[in-house]
Amino acid sequence: MFELLKTVLRKPPKAGEADSALVQWAHSRLLSHMALTGGAFALGGRLMDRPFRAERAESSHAYIPGLALLARSELGLPTPVTVILLNRSLMRWLLVQRDSVGDADASVVDLIQQFTALREVGWDGPLAAFWARYAVLANDPDVARHWADADTVSALMAWPAPINEQTPMLFVLTRGKCSMRMQVEGQSAVTLHALDLFEYLCGRALQILDR
Repeated sequence: MFELLKTVLRKPPKAGEADSALVQWAHSRLLSHMALTGGAFALGGRLMDRPFRAERAESSHAYIPGLALLARSELGLPTPVTVILLNRSLMRWLLVQRDSVGDADASVVDLIQQFTALREVGWDGPLAAFWARYAVLANDPDVARHWADADTVSALMAWPAPINEQTPMLFVLTRGKCSMRMQVEGQSAVTLHALDLFEYLCGRALQILDR
């Protein structure tokens, strides 16, 4: 776990090193890497000995414009726990969609149904700047607090440019699976930071719930 934390908080690679660093990230974990056109790619294999796939491609989600980075790991955890960590600008947009009249995109409806079934939680520790930027929704506040630990908070507050408060992103732990969706626009430094954070969150989930 300590090694994962070091990679999450490492310095971003220089522009000329970014693509090779992404390939190295995949190969060091024995994952397949397939480069696609337009800055897209696909990763697959087993991460922490769990089925894993990720891709950077044109977004199919209405709430993520442009290129999206998607990741999913089947952790195999027999638990009813659901935690959603997302930035507040995305949460506000979703609330507007929920209250608007008309047919919403299916991906938006699905996400709204997920987070309206949960309640927002918080705890002492993270600074006010974190809570101003992010929201955590869960049906088990204790698991949420341990999953989004201090190291997760540090990584979420240390994104490489051009990620900012308005960049849509969410991390979801539900039905024993972990997933990530966020806008990246092809920035490899951002992609590496996000993949490192996702790997760390998968490790946290296994440490907390795989008992």
